[in-house]
Amino acid sequence: MTVRRLPLLVLYAVLCGVLCAALSACGLVFAGAGGDGMLSAADLYGARPEEVSGVHPPLVPAPCASEPFRGDGDRLDTRAITASVAPGGGDRRFQVYEYVADYRPGGAQAYLDELGERLGRCRDEADRYSLVARDVGVPGTMLVQHDYREGGVEKTGVYLVGRAGDRLVSVLESTAGDATLVNEIGVRALRRAGATGEATPSVVTHEDTTRWVAYAVSVISEVRVSRDGRVLTLDTRVPDGPDGCLRGPTGRLDGFEPKLVHVDIRFESRLLTAGNGCPGERTVPVEVRLPKPLGKRDVVVNLDQRYTLDRPGLLRRCGELGCHPAPTGCTSDSYYQAAGDADAPEHSYHRERGCDGKWLVMDISISGGPVCERPGECAGASRTTRYFYRATPAGWRVITATTGPGCDDVLVAEPRFPRELCAKLTAP
Repeated sequence: MTVRRLPLLVLYAVLCGVLCAALSACGLVFAGAGGDGMLSAADLYGARPEEVSGVHPPLVPAPCASEPFRGDGDRLDTRAITASVAPGGGDRRFQVYEYVADYRPGGAQAYLDELGERLGRCRDEADRYSLVARDVGVPGTMLVQHDYREGGVEKTGVYLVGRAGDRLVSVLESTAGDATLVNEIGVRALRRAGATGEATPSVVTHEDTTRWVAYAVSVISEVRVSRDGRVLTLDTRVPDGPDGCLRGPTGRLDGFEPKLVHVDIRFESRLLTAGNGCPGERTVPVEVRLPKPLGKRDVVVNLDQRYTLDRPGLLRRCGELGCHPAPTGCTSDSYYQAAGDADAPEHSYHRERGCDGKWLVMDISISGGPVCERPGECAGASRTTRYFYRATPAGWRVITATTGPGCDDVLVAEPRFPRELCAKLTAP
């Protein structure tokens, strides 16, 4: 019998394929920096994702870590990236991880089902996982808090884990256990992976009401600064109820930069997730002392709320267009605001067709194909609608929209609209 020898490169490729498949089934990660359906720099406040390497925390929640999950053998492929993100452009950075695993049909849901069962069963105080909420942004998601000790130091991480079909997605913030940040980035990751549907978060009721759990304050009714500019006072809305409902709130200065001040406001509660444990609310002022006068700096509270000095002693919250939006006029920044008033999607394109400072005509195109940087770069259907606007103190406001030529439709809605801006326009 003649034995044919495989060429060395072919044999090497076969062995590598078998080894990679085996390691993947065991849950080891071979990750590129990003990839199809994963977070990009645009999702991570400009931070460029990198391949996960070296020592890192568990990338997916693993209560009773010594027990393998029953569906581990159904896992086909895994990828993981990490990035150090700085929300709001500040100096404080948070380490974020994204883990994606493809499963055989039904495997991703089987993991989530078993995770839910383990969260109720596993009670290791030195390595504790707690279910905080379900259905955060996307149906079927779980928000999980991980409290553990590392090198004698107590640490907290927070995961948002869910699935898009048979693809499991887990996003972890391991620096401060910030649920607000992981919720935001986690939902982006799930959308990138193809998850659909909308959900309203539901807080999970825990039987254990003996532990104090920290929460970020989400509602602030007013921010003031003292006459000397060295003390911020923030009126915070916090839960109210029987003993155990509230401890705090407390304020902490997280960063003092040339243009920004970062403030963290938190409270603790044992009863917030225990049914009707905290039936009321109240306003509590929290003071944060600054090393220097506030000056012209803006204030960022809990990563996502930005305030700017509006008049002596009082700050106002900035809107979606920033703290100092562009005035209404025939400028590119003003056109961007106009597109927002038309509820144009993020990846749409607008083109000014006529403007005199008081009235505006603009075409907005929405691509039906893949996301592209500029019009014409990708194949796919595109739909263009023409919008007519009037100027108001709050910005451009839509009068009406059309897919037809000329001025007929806008003149029905607003007879004063100047014909010279639209009479010669063909259909968009």
